[in-house]
Amino acid sequence: MKILVLYNDTAGKSEAKETAEKFQAYVKEQGEEHQAFLQASNPDVDPKDVREAAEKHAVDTIVIIGGDGTIHHGLQTFKEKLDELKVGIIPGGTVNNFARMLGIPVKPEEAFETILTGVERSIDYGTVNDQVMISTMTIGLLADTAAATSQEEKQQYGPLAFMKRFIHLLIKKKQYKLEVIADERKWQGKTQLLTIVMSNSAGGFKNFDEEAKPDDGLFHIILLPKLNILRFILYLPRIIRGRIAKVPSVEYFTAAKVSI
Repeated sequence: MKILVLYNDTAGKSEAKETAEKFQAYVKEQGEEHQAFLQASNPDVDPKDVREAAEKHAVDTIVIIGGDGTIHHGLQTFKEKLDELKVGIIPGGTVNNFARMLGIPVKPEEAFETILTGVERSIDYGTVNDQVMISTMTIGLLADTAAATSQEEKQQYGPLAFMKRFIHLLIKKKQYKLEVIADERKWQGKTQLLTIVMSNSAGGFKNFDEEAKPDDGLFHIILLPKLNILRFILYLPRIIRGRIAKVPSVEYFTAAKVSI
C-alpha cells in the first residue's frame, strides 16, 4: 500500500502534522509492504500540488487527518479519482461526524491499525454542483447553527455547542422559501430547515436518522416547515432515537437526485 497522508495544520488544534509523522513512523514499523508520504493540504495549498504529489509517489491510498471540513477538502482535491483511490481517515476534528458514522476509532493511534488492517468498505458520496458531499448538506436552521458556533465553542463543548445554538435559533422561527425536486417528487413552500443526509449521523449525533445508510444509494431529505420549541422538546426522545422521519409535521422522502 502506498499512502499519501494529508494533514491540515491550520485547522482547530495544530496537532495534525505531529499525528501524520506518528502515522508515517507506524507504517514504517509494519515493514516494507507499506509506504507513507506526508503532504500538507489546506486552503493555502494549491490542490494541483497535492495531486502531483500523489502521482509522483504513485499512491493507491489517501489518508486524511482531520474533521469533516478537512475530509471534505481532501476528497474535493481528488474528486476525479475517488472511484480509483482507497481512502483512510484519522479523526482530528471536533465532531468527527464522518468518522463516527463509519465506526472509525476517534483516537488517532487506534485509527492507524484500522487503516492498515481494517476491512475495506464502499460507501456513497454525492456532488452538490461541483462540490463533493460526504455526509450532510443543510439549509436553514442547522446551517445557521454551524455558522453561529465558534471554533472555541466546538473545542470546549463538542456536539453540545451545536445543540445550544440550535435551540437558540429555533426560538427565532426564521423560515426559508424553497422548491425541492427529488426524483419525481416536488415540494414547495417555506421551511425552517432542510437537511439532506447520507447516513444516520449528523452533527456528531450517531442516531440522527435510523433509515439512512451510507451505502444505500439515496439522499434522505428532511424538511421542517414549522417546529416550535415545545414541539421540539416533546418529540426530542423520538429524535434522539433516530426516528426523525416519524415526527409529525416533518416532511421526509428519499431520492437519488435532488434539485433545490
